[in-house]
Amino acid sequence: MTMHIAPVFSIVVSTHRRPAILERALQSLLAQSFRDFEIVLVADEGTAATKEVASRLLRETDVFLCLPGAKGPAESRNAGVQLARGRFILFLDDDDSYRSDFLQAIVQCNRFRSDAVNYVSYSQVREMRTAESTQVISSTDIDMSGTDIRGLLVSNFIPNNTIILSSSIAKRHLVDAALQSHEDWDYLISLVVKYDFNFLGISGPVVHINEGQSRNNDAKSQGSIALDYLSIYRKWPASDDDLRLRRKEMLRTLGLDLPPAML
Repeated sequence: MTMHIAPVFSIVVSTHRRPAILERALQSLLAQSFRDFEIVLVADEGTAATKEVASRLLRETDVFLCLPGAKGPAESRNAGVQLARGRFILFLDDDDSYRSDFLQAIVQCNRFRSDAVNYVSYSQVREMRTAESTQVISSTDIDMSGTDIRGLLVSNFIPNNTIILSSSIAKRHLVDAALQSHEDWDYLISLVVKYDFNFLGISGPVVHINEGQSRNNDAKSQGSIALDYLSIYRKWPASDDDLRLRRKEMLRTLGLDLPPAML
């Protein structure tokens, strides 16, 4: 029997019927200069196109799991984390990617803490996707230094592919599969109320934002995003008046005016 030594990193990749951009994500992992990692790919469907990309790009030590009927990326990420063997866990959605030196930069960073939620700066690429092509509109470097982590209790500004967790922390925290949107934000709040957030002073993830159709864009256009925010606030009640006032102002900008006492 072949014994595989646990890798330093497990990258949990969730995907849903997007083989072309999934290939971009996986290629960015295979291009990493630091090689001691595994890919844990979880699909909430079992289409031939997704399986073809997985069979062509995943290595022998990687994992591919099909979960037909899963409730979106939350259940996929939870399953991937439980299967992960690495000492540290990262997330990557199928529409995002990493710069080729990202994992190497983490390993060489003397600020890294295994007892905290580590996070990094990133690049933001806006693009327009169609069935035939992906067109880049703009690219911006986002500096996360000086971040007010307490602000996560008001709104989300940390993409899920910019955090690095120890396996022991990640396996104790589930993404809430009951949420219709903003499950990434809810997950971060569940972490920020228990752990330090530690900025590493490096960059590497690339967040690709689709200017076309998406769940959160649809919520904005339909005016339901304020209700989504309110559901998160109700789940995580404010502990002081300052936070209540900040939440009130956020909801007001989204078209919903409520008394601070309700937040």
